[in-house]
Amino acid sequence: MAAAEPPLKRSRRETRNDGGSALSTYGLLAPTLLVLAAFFLLPLYYIFMFSVALRRFSPTEALASLNGELSGFTGELWSKLLGVGVTVKVPGLDVDVPLLLVAIVFVVLLVLAVTGSKLKDYGSWVVGVAFALLLVPFLTFPAGNNLVRVMELTSDGQYVRLFFKSVTMAMTSSVAAVLIAIPVAYFLAFCVERSKYTWLLIVIAPFLTSYLLRVFAWKVILGDQGLINSGLMAIGLVDQENPLTFLIYSQFTVIVVLTYAWVPFICLPIFLSFQTIDRRLLEAAMDLGATRMQAFRKISLPIIAPGIVAAFLFVFIPSIGEYITPTLVGGVNGTMYGQSLATQFVGGAFNWQFGSVMALFLLGVVLLLTFATSRFLRAGGGGI
Repeated sequence: MAAAEPPLKRSRRETRNDGGSALSTYGLLAPTLLVLAAFFLLPLYYIFMFSVALRRFSPTEALASLNGELSGFTGELWSKLLGVGVTVKVPGLDVDVPLLLVAIVFVVLLVLAVTGSKLKDYGSWVVGVAFALLLVPFLTFPAGNNLVRVMELTSDGQYVRLFFKSVTMAMTSSVAAVLIAIPVAYFLAFCVERSKYTWLLIVIAPFLTSYLLRVFAWKVILGDQGLINSGLMAIGLVDQENPLTFLIYSQFTVIVVLTYAWVPFICLPIFLSFQTIDRRLLEAAMDLGATRMQAFRKISLPIIAPGIVAAFLFVFIPSIGEYITPTLVGGVNGTMYGQSLATQFVGGAFNWQFGSVMALFLLGVVLLLTFATSRFLRAGGGGI
């Protein structure tokens, strides 16, 4: 048997060529990386400097002292934002708990949702329960002029309460968008084989229209004299003097418009997840006596779980800091955290320090959720 040939040694010229190609690659990427750094890191730097009182908005030191901008980083601004307790409300019971405890509980639940699948016997149950506990406090169900909650987190602090409200509205619209997008994506992937890409183009066609125009269209549809109220008045279900007021300028309106705006977008990742499913697995499950629902739960759902989580994240993260939609259709009742944050900079308050603290807090929450989601996706969907 012939002896194995020793590996060929690379010449110095080849090594130099590889080094030169690597340098040329970095040289091509350098301008793009510098632009990204300038547009992403530089604003974060200034926000951080304002949040720790190392920069001031006032033009003179005397005015800055009068406005409280020379207080230094004492934690006063952060305690103004976070230094309050949280009230956990369930039917018939209100419990006051420290905000720090609530934060610890949610971090633990995120860890369990991401890593719970590693438990051998009850991994899927741990992941499911952790996700349920993360969703329940921030889900609402429309009921006329009110939004019914199974559990509610609120606070005496204005900004924490507004943040919980924004998370609730973002969570509800995200879950609703995902629940609507899943059957649409399933229909595109399995029910219209020849024309699925044509239908997909039709689904995402609203993105070819300006977002502002679509929001204004919803104002026309949901207004007191809009399409829905006019139709109900025409058939006698609603009095002309008493239209349905919860349809416009409310939390309900913001949730509906956010759901509508994001459903076409998140159909795409879920559709691509359905496309990765081997049809032979479903056929084998049906041949072995499984129902369509059992085949979906045992085969399809674990495969598309990463796509569902990614779609949920696409909706949830932008919706937490949403500004345009609540400004146009939310009114007083539909105010969100992003509006209050913007007010600190350009809305008349001119409190850049506190606005920077609010921005860093929101950024920290978003980064935590992004990290947890990326870990979940790396784990293959959590093993649902």
